[in-house]
Amino acid sequence: MELNLATLPDYLRQRHAEIRIFESETELRIEEIGDGNLNTVYRVSDAERPERSLVLKHAPPYIKILGPDYPLSTERLTYESRALGVYNQLASGTVPAQYDFDAEVAVIAMEDLRDARVLRDDLIAGVVDTAIAEQIGRFMSVVHSHTHVENLDSATTQDYRRQFANMTMQSITADYVFTFPFAEHETNFWTPGLEPDVQRLKADTDFLVQAKHLKQIFLTMQQAVTHGDLHTGSVLVQDHTAKVIDAEFAFYGPVGFDIGLYWANYFLSYFSHQDTLDVQSALKTAIVQTWDTYAAEFRIADDTLKERTLQNIFHDAVGFAGLEMLRRLIGAAHVKDIEGIVDIPRKLRAERAALQFGTTLVKQHQSLRDVAAILAML
Repeated sequence: MELNLATLPDYLRQRHAEIRIFESETELRIEEIGDGNLNTVYRVSDAERPERSLVLKHAPPYIKILGPDYPLSTERLTYESRALGVYNQLASGTVPAQYDFDAEVAVIAMEDLRDARVLRDDLIAGVVDTAIAEQIGRFMSVVHSHTHVENLDSATTQDYRRQFANMTMQSITADYVFTFPFAEHETNFWTPGLEPDVQRLKADTDFLVQAKHLKQIFLTMQQAVTHGDLHTGSVLVQDHTAKVIDAEFAFYGPVGFDIGLYWANYFLSYFSHQDTLDVQSALKTAIVQTWDTYAAEFRIADDTLKERTLQNIFHDAVGFAGLEMLRRLIGAAHVKDIEGIVDIPRKLRAERAALQFGTTLVKQHQSLRDVAAILAML
C-alpha cells in the first residue's frame, strides 16, 4: 500500500488502535510537510483540537524525489524505527517519541515537534546556540559508547550488527559521498566558474588515495550504532533543546562518520558567513564544544584504550568531514547555506575556500591531532 493524501484517512482509521492518539471517529486534518529526498512526511491533527497531532513518515518503494523509475527498498524505515528504539532507550528525549511502526506499509507514527525549527535554518540566519552543539556531542557519545564493540559481549555485538545491517542505505552513502562526486557522474553539478577547481580535485592523486581509504573504513569498520546522516538538516531545535531525526541511514559502523557529517555542515555554514565574523567565531566555538563534550562523555573502562579509540575516531571524523563538505559542493545534494548565496562572485569565493579546506581535511586527516589544529587552518 502506498500512502497519499487520498488514502491516509482510511489507513488511520484502520490503524487507530495501534497508534492510540486519535479515536476512529475523530475528524482529522492531514497535510504533507518536509522536503526530504527519500520519504513523504505528513502532519495529522485533530480538526477540533489541533494541538493533538502526530507526524507520519512513509517510505514509498522508490526514491521520492526521482520517482518510480528509481526503486528503493522500504526497509529503510525498519532501520529508522530500530534506531529510534535504541536512541529513546539510551538517550531519552533526544529524538521524537515513536508511537507505532507499521513494517508492512512502511510507516512510522511519531511525536510532532511542530514548534521546532531546523538547525540548518537557524545557522543560515546567523543564530548559533552552543548548547545545541553540546547536546549533539553528548547524544553521539552516549549512543556510540553504549553500543561500542569494546563495551559489549560478543552476543550483544552480533545482535546490533544484525539489527543494523543496513546495506542498501550504506551503499547509497558510499556512492554519493565517497565515489560519484569525484568521478564523471550525471548527478554531479556545481556553480559555473568552479570547473577548474573541480578538475584539479579529480586529478589530485593524494586526495583520491585518502578518499578511497576512508571509503574502505566506512564500508568495513563495525564499531557502534551510527546515525549515518547526522547533519544540520537532521536536527530540530526549540528552547535551547535539540532532537535528532531522520535515522533511515542508521547502521553499525564507524562512529566518526556521525561527527564528521555534523562538523562538515558547521564548516559549510562558516564559509557561507564569510563577511560575518561574530557568526564565524560562534560556529568555531560550537565545533569545539561538540568534540569536547563528545570526548568527555565517551566511556570505555580502560583509559589507555579510551584515549587510543578517541584519537582514531577523531582522525576518521576529520576525513569524513572533508568528504561531506566536498560532496555538498560538487555532488548531487547541496546545502541551502551555500546555494542560498545569490551573489555569484561571493558564492564562488565561499565555495573555493570550502573546497580547499575540505580537500585539506581529507589529505591530512591522519596527521591533525586536535580541533585547535583544524580551526587554525580556517
